[in-house]
Amino acid sequence: MSELANSFNVYRYEDRARLQETERRPDQRFDRLGFALHALDLLRPERTRIAVFTSHRLQVTQGIDLGRGPGARWVMVGIPRDASAESIVLALTKIEGLNDKPYALSITLEAAQLTERAN
Repeated sequence: MSELANSFNVYRYEDRARLQETERRPDQRFDRLGFALHALDLLRPERTRIAVFTSHRLQVTQGIDLGRGPGARWVMVGIPRDASAESIVLALTKIEGLNDKPYALSITLEAAQLTERAN
């Protein structure tokens, strides 16, 4: 069997047109997971359980949390080791229910700019 056949996962489908481009900033030194958690504290999505983890690409996966009642959600956020702070914030805005908080978004984007300037 070839190496290509071993790396191909037939159970995973990715639409290349829908993959978002992440601004990669390997020169910036900051705790990306810590920054994502701080940004989530500022955005405060209601009735949402969130897991943040290190990933190879920036991704936000979400769904309805049936076990916690109506309106409850779950979100999984994958953060690459070289994502820019602004890319992290823009990915977090895809979490449903955050569109109602425009001031929280602007404050979080300002925090991203401060983090990027600090490097």
